[in-house]
Amino acid sequence: MLGASLFLKDKVVAVTGASGTLGQALVTELTKHGAKVVALTTNDTARFDSKVEVLQWRIGAEEELRSRLQKVDIFILNHGVNVHGDRSPEAIQKSYEINTFSTWKLAELFLDTVTESSHKVLKELWINTSEAEVNPAFSPLYELSKRALGDLITMRRLDAPCIIRKLILGPFKSQLNPYGVMSASDVAWAIVALAKRNFRDIIVTINPVTYVLFPIKEAMQSLYFRMFTRSNR
Repeated sequence: MLGASLFLKDKVVAVTGASGTLGQALVTELTKHGAKVVALTTNDTARFDSKVEVLQWRIGAEEELRSRLQKVDIFILNHGVNVHGDRSPEAIQKSYEINTFSTWKLAELFLDTVTESSHKVLKELWINTSEAEVNPAFSPLYELSKRALGDLITMRRLDAPCIIRKLILGPFKSQLNPYGVMSASDVAWAIVALAKRNFRDIIVTINPVTYVLFPIKEAMQSLYFRMFTRSNR
């Protein structure tokens, strides 16, 4: 979906997973565009440029971020975990806790801050749901937890008080995926470039099939949710 261009200069942009490979690339790219970046990290040894505000947080304590999110314009939910081939109960719990429910809680906390008419225009939520929504990632629990998140966000978009952008990203080289073929800095550049052009579904991948499958999946899933759910808001 295209519309008015997005301006990042002087916007307060918070990024989770900021100490990860893509998180660091996003922080750098957003700073180049004049954004006031807040790096949210669970890594207490992470280091950032002096211009970047660093905020420590932990999984399970999302509510503690509520007051800070009140003054955030754009919230990028980018944290995640990949347990690869592990299928233990602990791996299942960890995958869903971090990839699905922690992200969901933070998304709802941010959406709760959209309380004024001006917020509906200024505030945005960006969520990294991954190409795993429609394609295999050769990591079943990563796929399952990310697909669950993706479907929940598709449903939430039906009643969202502000713009929600999905980041549908292919395999970039990172700590979670050492076999990735794309550069995190290139992916971050593309994310920001497409967001500035007001794409709501930001697809960045080398797999052409994703560009075909994802829009179809998103449209069909949204229609299904419209038909068989209702809003109490």
